[in-house]
Amino acid sequence: MSTVEHDSTAGGSGTRRYRSSLRRRQAAQTRAVVLEAATRLFAERGWVGTGMRDVARAAGVSVETVYATFGSKADLLKWALEVAVVGDDAPVPLAARPVYTAIGAGRTTGERIEITVRMVGLINARLHRLAAALRQGATVDPTLAAVGADLEAQRRRSITDVAGVILGRRPDPGQVDELWVQTGDQVYALFIEGCGWSRVRYEAWLIDRIEEILDRPG
Repeated sequence: MSTVEHDSTAGGSGTRRYRSSLRRRQAAQTRAVVLEAATRLFAERGWVGTGMRDVARAAGVSVETVYATFGSKADLLKWALEVAVVGDDAPVPLAARPVYTAIGAGRTTGERIEITVRMVGLINARLHRLAAALRQGATVDPTLAAVGADLEAQRRRSITDVAGVILGRRPDPGQVDELWVQTGDQVYALFIEGCGWSRVRYEAWLIDRIEEILDRPG
């Protein structure tokens, strides 16, 4: 009897570590499922048409779990947007990811522009419907209005940095203004969904615009 008790105690720390690791994996899986469901619903239904109970039902979890995991509907949309920008929920900023660092590896200005446009097209494809939901929500939720302003400020800084990598010098403010507008998700949506363009055609158009903008003073 004493031997059994001793063995159980000896293995206790290992059992606790296993259970802790299992709980972390389960929590991460739940988070991923909820985020996937929220991303799909926000993209399909917008801000007004998506409720936390809708997300919970689509994810197969309780609404309490959704709140406990993300805090609020606004926070949930914010996370969905951030994942859409970088492609996953790993804590790695866009500037440290291969899709971004590849820009600097381009041997010519033209190559660097093409790599940039592929990245922009990929991001906008994931982002544009979520961004529309954000703009819809920003009209009624000050938190989302602040999130939208912050995301656009980040995008403008990224555009300035990328243009600097392409040119090998700091871009003029006027060039940044034009690039910021032309690379926006709303322009992407107008061409893809409004005009029926393919992404290939959109990217070819954007390459021409960026070349034109960077080839002249701001």
